[in-house]
Amino acid sequence: MDSQNDVVVLVHGLGGSRIDMWPISSRLKRLGYEVRNWGYRSLGNRVETHAQRLGKELSLLDGKMSDGQLHLVTHSMGGIIARTMFADFEFKNLGRVVMLAPPHRGSHVARKLTPLVGWLTPSLEQLSDSADSFVNRLPNTLKQKEIEFGIIESTKDRVIEQGGVHLEGYRDYARVEGHHGVLTWYSNTIRLVEDFLTQGKFCVAGNNLNDNSTASVAKA
Repeated sequence: MDSQNDVVVLVHGLGGSRIDMWPISSRLKRLGYEVRNWGYRSLGNRVETHAQRLGKELSLLDGKMSDGQLHLVTHSMGGIIARTMFADFEFKNLGRVVMLAPPHRGSHVARKLTPLVGWLTPSLEQLSDSADSFVNRLPNTLKQKEIEFGIIESTKDRVIEQGGVHLEGYRDYARVEGHHGVLTWYSNTIRLVEDFLTQGKFCVAGNNLNDNSTASVAKA
């Protein structure tokens, strides 16, 4: 894939900032992508609020593109924001989506913290692993709209239970040996993001590992 006219939008997670996505941004810029590192105040608003703002900004960006594709790379809650956004927005130039440690089945940490600081951070309750939480009732718009997406899981995640990142319809899946909060900083994460954006699959050490039934582990 020629990245010359492609745009990649990066979306950090809950409690994070643009700095979290800087290593990925730096690499993608060197590859020739135009990168937009999107920031938002993650603690004080609900997921829907972030999703509407992101959707409006991406719609403006999408409308200005005469060629190339619009890709997304998300971390943690950023992936849930993207899913929520896709329910209300369509993009004519949409390319691929890479989700790093997305809590598609919720987070036990979010559930435990909700009684303590949920009043300050309403998205915590939304990200709970409770059966009736927002994230567990969220429609799978990526599968419904046949959006091409890949998922990267961290093997030492203490925020999401192993397997809690899965969402039906993914094109490829990989695991990186590392932790949730700093997953965006690992060299192998960055390399896997590059793989998916350019090839639509994850490759490790030159080997094609695009079988959804097989989890590939890249050591950080």
